[in-house]
Amino acid sequence: MAQVLGWEQFAADMATVHGEEFVRDFAKSVTDEIEAEREVTYAQQRKIASATSRLDQAYLDGLGECHMRVDPAVFWHWVHRYGREIWNDPDFVRIFKRDNPDVRVLARPRKTTVVRP
Repeated sequence: MAQVLGWEQFAADMATVHGEEFVRDFAKSVTDEIEAEREVTYAQQRKIASATSRLDQAYLDGLGECHMRVDPAVFWHWVHRYGREIWNDPDFVRIFKRDNPDVRVLARPRKTTVVRP
């Protein structure tokens, strides 16, 4: 994680001008905003999981399989943190699905049948 340079001096200047309580409240508001964003993202992911569970998922051999559905905010969070290639890492995807079971999509194979008239 990148370290914020000059934070100590900024906090000291703010404490001098506005007081120690202001700096504590400012830091708490930043933390609260991050937590609120996280909660909204988890709520959106739960909605996606709920909608996914109502769908009949199937895949055809050779066309691929939908194995998880991820909210865009969650997707971009990990892309910004580790880069776009993180989603191509099978270990990351396996651990992500283990830690977030709501993203899993249980699909069953569907055989294709060609009927001749």
